[in-house]
Amino acid sequence: MDLFTSNLDGHFFTNNPHLELRKLRWHPASPTDSHLLALLSDNTIRVYDNSLLRHVWQVGPIPLKTDGNLNPSTVYALGESAVDFDVAPAVNVAEMQMNTTNTTINKDQTVLMNSTRLNQNTNKTIIMNETKANATKNQEKIEWPIVILRENGNIYVLMSGLDTERPRLQGPITITPSTVDNYGLDSCSILVIPSLPPTLVIAETNGKLHHALFLEAENAEDSFNEVDDSLNIHPSEWTVHVLETVELELGLPKDEVNQPFFCPIHLKRDYINELRYFAYHNTGLHVVTVNFIGELQRFLENEVDSDITTLSTPSHAEYIVCTKIDTGDNVNPVLGFVLLQMPACIVLLLGSGQVMTLKLVIDPKLLIDAQGTSKADMFATENQDITQNQLSQVLGPSFVDHIKNMLKRSVTQPILSLDKNANPSPQECYELLTQAVEVLRSQYLKRHELVRAEFAKRIHTIKLCREQQKQDIKDLEKERETIRDKAHKLAEKFEEISEQQEVLNKVCQDLMRQANTCLPNNTLAEKEFALEVERINKLTKNMNNSLQKCKESINKQCYHIAKYGENAKKKTFELPETQEKTIKEILLQMNTEIDGQIKEVKRINKVVGI
Repeated sequence: MDLFTSNLDGHFFTNNPHLELRKLRWHPASPTDSHLLALLSDNTIRVYDNSLLRHVWQVGPIPLKTDGNLNPSTVYALGESAVDFDVAPAVNVAEMQMNTTNTTINKDQTVLMNSTRLNQNTNKTIIMNETKANATKNQEKIEWPIVILRENGNIYVLMSGLDTERPRLQGPITITPSTVDNYGLDSCSILVIPSLPPTLVIAETNGKLHHALFLEAENAEDSFNEVDDSLNIHPSEWTVHVLETVELELGLPKDEVNQPFFCPIHLKRDYINELRYFAYHNTGLHVVTVNFIGELQRFLENEVDSDITTLSTPSHAEYIVCTKIDTGDNVNPVLGFVLLQMPACIVLLLGSGQVMTLKLVIDPKLLIDAQGTSKADMFATENQDITQNQLSQVLGPSFVDHIKNMLKRSVTQPILSLDKNANPSPQECYELLTQAVEVLRSQYLKRHELVRAEFAKRIHTIKLCREQQKQDIKDLEKERETIRDKAHKLAEKFEEISEQQEVLNKVCQDLMRQANTCLPNNTLAEKEFALEVERINKLTKNMNNSLQKCKESINKQCYHIAKYGENAKKKTFELPETQEKTIKEILLQMNTEIDGQIKEVKRINKVVGI
């Protein structure tokens, strides 16, 4: 492995020993990946291309120095010194300035319309031409918002590109909802997560992390900070809305009541999972998961138009590595942090010289199943979901989620990595052991006992439900048998009633016919017709009987024909024994005569010499 080092602007730092390098970042828009942004303690950002200085941007008031003293003056005391910065996703300047341009145009139109020197139509034409020219000029201009954090919590935005000579400084940015301390009087670090919209993470030295959204302002706001009178501050086009605050545990305290610990907190993005980031400091390493980013992403991907609800899932921080176990100043600070992608792991450099390597666990929800699921699995999943829904109706909410909530710990157990040269006293070791035992009892054993009791309660409930279901099944079977018997009885009664109804119908028809025939007012034609019908009825019955007899005779003949055919197939011809014996004797005699004649022919041939 070849390593190359170079001294970055060594002459400048040699001539200005009072300057401190606050933050150094690569510019994401660098076409050659060689542009560096360096934030110095004099509130300037110096842009380097490799080792060549390109630009110097002033981002804050210049600290005044007293004679003979190179330390900064009251600017540092007021917290107006920039402590950190990060680069937000690029924006199109033409689109952002459209609202501001329209507002300016409206004001200019009002002034020109009130003037008596120019014609109203001429004024509108001039204004529209200027608007089109400005829009064409800024059509493809892309700038990168550089979010700058000052120590007192104020946030500024520097709109610039790599070739910008005079970037536009905006701020202080309005932070909502407003608080007395402006979300921290001792801020130390800021991080931009490129979500949609971008997420800001603001860190304080007391361990508080503020999660906020970096939004475009509806109307540009002017600056109100008197300290920045010497700077050219542009109206702010951005606003910051704080959603939540996460408090980190800095070290393992001996008891609940202790003195607060302050130290700088450094933030690093997780390029594998955008929902989380890392925070390392003098007391170890934290991993923070920002849950509302996923909720915002699901809301934006949702095709159904609906209002976004309150972001109910709070973010959580997990203490991974701890380097401080007491209330003293004995710490093993994390001096360096590197995130590797292949393989996914993190490397820590501790103050004791130790190098720690930890595997980075990837969220399984982000992994995509390339094999897919079969139809059988889909049907099994559907059946399982139906059963789960039925159980949920009986037993209430998801039992698995309930158990997870019960097992969720309020504290984390980080990996201890202390300085090997430091020798803790027996009292400190005993207190650490006591604390670990107490955490084991309160956060593990006690919760497991509660879970065991919950399991027993749930099992008892399921057994009662099963017994109730068995009893319901028995009752339903009895009711089914009763209904079946009633159905059979009703069917029999229906058949009897139907037969009786048919008989009654026939009787009624006969009676009606006889009554109609016996009426004295019947004409001769009707009587003749009745006699003819009776005669035809008799003939029909006789023909029906004859047809039935013919069918029987035909069936009998078909039976005899089939029987004769079967017997004909089975019949064989056999000779009597006497005839068979006589035929055999004749055949033997003929065979003997033929043999004698053959011998005689052979003898004659020999005699003749043929």
